[in-house]
Amino acid sequence: MPRVSVVTSVYNGEAYVEECIDSILNQTFQDFEYIILNNGSTDRTLEILNRYTDPRLHIIHQDNLGISRSLNKGISLSKSELIVRLDADDYSLPNRLEKQVAFMEQHPEIGFCGSRFKELIGTQFFTQKVQFIEKDEEIRKIVSCFNPFSHSTTMIRKTIFTKSGGYNSKFEYSQDYDLWVRMLNFGKAGILKEELGVARLTDQSTSNKNRRKQKLEVLQIRWNAFRQFGGNPGKVLSYYVKSLIGLIYPSKSHLRDNGYRNKGDGE
Repeated sequence: MPRVSVVTSVYNGEAYVEECIDSILNQTFQDFEYIILNNGSTDRTLEILNRYTDPRLHIIHQDNLGISRSLNKGISLSKSELIVRLDADDYSLPNRLEKQVAFMEQHPEIGFCGSRFKELIGTQFFTQKVQFIEKDEEIRKIVSCFNPFSHSTTMIRKTIFTKSGGYNSKFEYSQDYDLWVRMLNFGKAGILKEELGVARLTDQSTSNKNRRKQKLEVLQIRWNAFRQFGGNPGKVLSYYVKSLIGLIYPSKSHLRDNGYRNKGDGE
């Protein structure tokens, strides 16, 4: 049985999915299975996936289930207790699995963890814009203000994921943020200081309508987090006001906004 299960859902990911997959196959830690769900792609994704012959890859071709249902399916099929998430247009640095497995094994109280990451816009790399928060206590205080995790850097204990109810398809653009808030009810969280992944930010398919809906989802999730874990009321209010202003006066330059999502994994 593999010690780690990596799960990627991809929709029309021909531009980046190969780099994503290769980043896992070239990890320093090699005891894993990799579940890839081709979520109804209509481009060359199927052709690219069919080139791979590594026996650790489990490639599933399916109709487009939506990202939440697709990821829930992939995780339900996994054989490991440790689940790694990676979006199809992002990639992991070579020591990611090694570092996160060691961290999770040393800290059994941690239900899920993330790491620092680089942001990639076009060909330029940037330090992550979202504030780095390391410890569980700090994460609980700040999660009502913003999402401190990059989805593609997370490692999750399957038991905690199952107890939380998995991804909620009610949230189309912020399903990961919602999941973290619920998982904090069943275990602690942490974020590693090392940069272990690269998040690619693009503006190819996100419309103003989608950004508005995402902001509304985020406001609901923040309120749920505040009710459960509290936080600094002044800071929470400040983030709420900023989000409301963003709803009224949408920014044209939004690629590095906190909580930005535009992933090729099956919206």
